[in-house]
Amino acid sequence: MNKNSVYWGVTVGFLAAGVLYLAKKTGFFEDDRHLYDEFESR
Repeated sequence: MNKNSVYWGVTVGFLAAGVLYLAKKTGFFEDDRHLYDEFESR
């Protein structure tokens, strides 16, 4: 492999890790179904 493809791979890896970190910090992956149980039971 040439250096250019290695740099692109590292860059894409860091970007993906950053996006996953921000999604976790903002609560994107949290399950909030329990908040809506009250409205579904009516």
